[in-house]
Order: sequence, then structure tokens, then C-alpha cells
Amino acid sequence: MACNTNASATALTCCSDKTFVQDKVCTPWSGTVVTLATDVLLTVFTNNINQNIVGTGYLQYDVGPADITFDLLNSAGAPMITPITISPGSSLSFTYRRFGSIRLTLPGATLGTYQGEFCITTRYPVQ
Repeated sequence: MACNTNASATALTCCSDKTFVQDKVCTPWSGTVVTLATDVLLTVFTNNINQNIVGTGYLQYDVGPADITFDLLNSAGAPMITPITISPGSSLSFTYRRFGSIRLTLPGATLGTYQGEFCITTRYPVQ
């Protein structure tokens, strides 16, 4: 148990310890734009664990014909951040909490195959 002492009181108050789980997942991602003017939406992570999740990781964008965007969505599917643009041959590291999914947008203006790697370490409390 974790305990706190109040300086103005002599009583000691305790609360139960929380147990956290930590998992790491790395996976390659790939997508192909085959129709002009139609963006390809690629979900690389979906939170089906716990609303109080914290995720730390990176998105590596190895090869592709154009820039892509990285977006963080809440559990209702609405954007939580301004989408981040990533160029071929670069990467992005992140730490976010209380999100529903992570999505990439491959631009419909540029045909071709896009590839990279996604890695995330999630932490969440277990009741």
C-alpha cells in the first residue's frame, strides 16, 4: 500500500497500490494508393485495452512516393491532434495518452506503395 502523511495531522492515510501492465509491439506497415484522388486510411493501432492507456513509440516511414500524415484519434474517431506530416526516409517518435487509435493517411494525389514500421509500448492500470 502507498501511504501519505498530512503535515497538519498526525493520521496516516493509505490507498491501494495500482498495478500497471506494459506491452511492446512492433510491426511493419504497408499501403498502396491505386486510385487517384482517393486517400488511403491505414489504422496502425487500435486501443481495445483501457481508456487510461499511455502509448510511447515511433513511426518509421521507409519508402514511398510522397509525404504521409500521422493522426491520433479519440474513441469516437475524432482527431485529437493536428495531423503530423512525415516524409519518406524519416521517422516520428511520440507519447500520447487516452487515445482510441493511430491512423496514417496516404495521399490519393500520388499513386504508389508506402512502407515503414510502427512500434508502440503501451502502459495501463489493471484494477
